[in-house]
Amino acid sequence: MRVFFWPVPSAVPGTSQPVRPSLRDPRFGLLVAGETVNSIGGWASAIVLWGFAAYRFNAGPYAVSVTIVCWAAPPAVVGPLMGVYIDRLGPKRALVTGYIAAAAAALGMAAAGSLPVLDIAALAYGTARSLAGPAASALPPRIVAADDLLAANALLGSAAAAGQVAGPLVASTALALSGFSAAFIVDAASYLIGAAVVAPLRPVSTAETQEHTGWFSELVAGIVLVARRRGLRLVVAVSIGITFTSAAFLVVEPLYARHVLHRPPSQFALFEAAAGTGSILAGLAISRIKAQLTGNTILSVSAICYGLAATMFIGTASVPVAYSGAFLWGISGALFGAVALTTLQQAAPVHAHGRVMSVIGTVDSWVETVGLPLGGVTLGLLGIRAGALALAGVAVVTGTVCFGPAVVQKYPTISTDHE
Repeated sequence: MRVFFWPVPSAVPGTSQPVRPSLRDPRFGLLVAGETVNSIGGWASAIVLWGFAAYRFNAGPYAVSVTIVCWAAPPAVVGPLMGVYIDRLGPKRALVTGYIAAAAAALGMAAAGSLPVLDIAALAYGTARSLAGPAASALPPRIVAADDLLAANALLGSAAAAGQVAGPLVASTALALSGFSAAFIVDAASYLIGAAVVAPLRPVSTAETQEHTGWFSELVAGIVLVARRRGLRLVVAVSIGITFTSAAFLVVEPLYARHVLHRPPSQFALFEAAAGTGSILAGLAISRIKAQLTGNTILSVSAICYGLAATMFIGTASVPVAYSGAFLWGISGALFGAVALTTLQQAAPVHAHGRVMSVIGTVDSWVETVGLPLGGVTLGLLGIRAGALALAGVAVVTGTVCFGPAVVQKYPTISTDHE
């Protein structure tokens, strides 16, 4: 399957120089540091939220489910609309706005005196995430050169994966020292740090302009763009398989650790740490060998490898082999994430990046919502090991179906002629 890329305009001479995806560039170094802190705070807050509802307010299963929905549902509902806002305001301003709003919502959760107030704050938090997430994905093409996109995405992905490793530890430490509210305060501080890091960046201006035709018309145009562009459809199709397997494995992992490996609950967290470590190391490696990691062939192969690594992870009764599978799972997930995001950034016009990222984020959110219960149903029907293998197979099948030769024509996102 061919991947067609939009020609993205050159930068206007005289604007700021592109950021280099290297820690030697202090702008990018601060951006990586901010993303790391932000990810750790976000993971800590997510882990603590469910316990906060259950322990502080004695919430039962139904009430906890409502809190989870308030936190998770906004990206699936208002995502495309937020994309219009991102494209109108620009990804940098939208990202800073989203970070500040998320910090305020996190402080609201920390100060919540009742379960309804916690739910309202969680709803605001989810809404802020639905703005900040796509804006963060739309920002790299505005600050780095085209040849550096994959490296930038890989390094920022490594920073985000750090939260998967350190977030639970920070949550446990905050709970032990100061209680539930401390984790939310840490999360709020991390968002403010992220905003402070992003605010000084100077996106390289482009010659491309967009005529505003109305919120609804622009929203529809973003959805139509994703539906019509072959390169975007490819990423959506493969992402659905990856996201479904990933969501379903949130149900698989604790059950597998308990009933197959006969290990305590801490084992589940250790597997997550192994996968996160794989993601971090893969991101660092991808940034150095980026020339060989482009195109829809790599996209499909990484999806297949993701499913096979998941199969290795849960297809054994050996703890060392399971650790190896989790580690490889993290590596393949990082590879897929970096290549998929770079493809999205190159396959859409820069003025529509906010809407494209939001639409695809909305699709992923709905797939996650469906994947969780379907994962449980599959395990109930087939058993833990057979059901887990079937769920891992979804990623393999998706990658195989979408596999094909790619003729990729790349266009620069920003020009570096003025450097």
